Amino acid sequence: MSATSIGKLASKASGRTRGLYLDDAWAWSRSQADALRRRDIDAIDWENVIEEIEDVGNRHSDAWASHCRNVISNLLKIEHSGAAEAVDHCRKEIVAWRREMYGKLYENPGMKSSLTELLDRAWRLGRGDAVQALAEQAGPEDWVAGKRGLRGWQGRLPLECPYSLEEIVGYDPVDKRAEPEPDVWPASVARRLNEKLGRGYPVPHRAPEPESGRSR
Repeated sequence: MSATSIGKLASKASGRTRGLYLDDAWAWSRSQADALRRRDIDAIDWENVIEEIEDVGNRHSDAWASHCRNVISNLLKIEHSGAAEAVDHCRKEIVAWRREMYGKLYENPGMKSSLTELLDRAWRLGRGDAVQALAEQAGPEDWVAGKRGLRGWQGRLPLECPYSLEEIVGYDPVDKRAEPEPDVWPASVARRLNEKLGRGYPVPHRAPEPESGRSR
């Protein structure tokens, strides 16, 4: 079937079913499922069916990015917060969110190809959350002081994500047998946990990056 013919069918079906899609999504979904079972091409609302199928995947990736956003925000709060109680609360939150991220990726391994893009999104939002939370912890006395606090934390937190993907999720997501571990932390976060909680978390050692350029 040519692209022109498919376009005409999509336009024809869309005109009949768009109202149902907007007014009664449940009834629309049942009618479209029935049309697909019958292979009734004329009855399929192609445009909205395609969007709904894409949304299935987007919901899973959005959920992973949201959990990642929460982990990043809490890592930053641990590293830059002063209260031991707040640090321990963030640690517990991270452990829980990591399990959620693991579950989403385990059930949808195809998302692994999009992790870099999802991580970039999560970093931008998670950093903003951390800025807001850290500014609020200071307890400003008035609106002007609050704005100064926000600007101060905006300048103090790194602009680029200082954590690797493995440090954020707590395991190597490429390894099919790996699962999140409770003692995997970025070095700066591990030091802060040890300082505030005295847990003795291992501080990972990173080998120096190889020098670039030609050898002499």
